[in-house]
Amino acid sequence: NAASHVPHAQCLKKIQAAMKDPKLEPQARKIYETIGVFMGYAIAQYCEYLDIKHVLILGRVTTGVGGDIMMEYARKVLAADFPELADIKFHTPTEHMKRVGQCVAAAALPELKKRKIA
Repeated sequence: NAASHVPHAQCLKKIQAAMKDPKLEPQARKIYETIGVFMGYAIAQYCEYLDIKHVLILGRVTTGVGGDIMMEYARKVLAADFPELADIKFHTPTEHMKRVGQCVAAAALPELKKRKIA
């Protein structure tokens, strides 16, 4: 498995390139479908503790058609298995903000107090 030896960003670039290749697209699409299913179940699990109405989808992995596939499958999970959550709205920023959004979110996190270790 060569993918395990390649940095994640490089793997993502290969997957995104495969989405543009008619021969490879069906296999690459399955990756995004799977991520979408996991995302749908994760959102449902968070809803056990939080009253979620809106979800902001960020990250380079959401760039292009792959991000649309992920959200489509997350919505399918919510509609099929959690119909009471089917009204949750998904929001996506511009393509540029998707790429840097995680950095912006991380920069907005509060500073954690440092513990002294004995």
